[in-house]
Amino acid sequence: MNTLTKRGDQRRFFYHYNKPESMAQGCNVLTLHWKGRCHMVNDIVCHVPTETHKQKRQPHCVVRGWATEVIHLYLKRNSGHTAVIH
Repeated sequence: MNTLTKRGDQRRFFYHYNKPESMAQGCNVLTLHWKGRCHMVNDIVCHVPTETHKQKRQPHCVVRGWATEVIHLYLKRNSGHTAVIH
C-alpha cells in the first residue's frame, strides 16, 4: 500500500539487503536505488518517512520513500560507505 505522497521535486528511492554482496564482503551491504543507479552502502541515515513495499519478484521486500537528495559518503578506512537521504 502506498501511504506516502510525493512533494515538489522529490524522487523515489528504495533500498534492500544485498545477501550475495554481504557474503562476498563479510559485512552487511545494502543496495540503495536512486535516480536509476544502484549504490552499495553499509549504512543509511534516512531523514524522510519510509514504508515497506512487497513485490512478487526479488527483492521481495524493500524500504522506499520520496527524497530530494541522496549523499553518498565514504568515511574512514574500514568503516564503509554511508548514504544520507534528505
